[in-house]
Amino acid sequence: MKSVQIDEEKVREMAYEISQQEQKSYDDYVWFFAEAELRIRPALALGKLYKDGDESHVVRINPGKILDQPAEEDIRAAAEEISKQGSSVQDLQWFTAERRFVYDAARNA
Repeated sequence: MKSVQIDEEKVREMAYEISQQEQKSYDDYVWFFAEAELRIRPALALGKLYKDGDESHVVRINPGKILDQPAEEDIRAAAEEISKQGSSVQDLQWFTAERRFVYDAARNA
């Protein structure tokens, strides 16, 4: 198990980088988020990937359970569910960056 402290500033930088990619559609951002979510979902043991007023924004993850490349059909199904939620592009960029941050931190342990 590895504890990952979410670094909000780094997540903000990553979200900005995602936003600066070539013209992407809403569906592209939904796909990026679905893929990033499915990579770490099986490995997430404790903690939440969103703030609820708790200053210690830490998640516990099992790096051995990370799924480096989720199946395309699983990503498609998750993307369909995510798109129904109607999140803003900015939220999708943030959620994707947050999950990529956790993935990178767990992989570079």
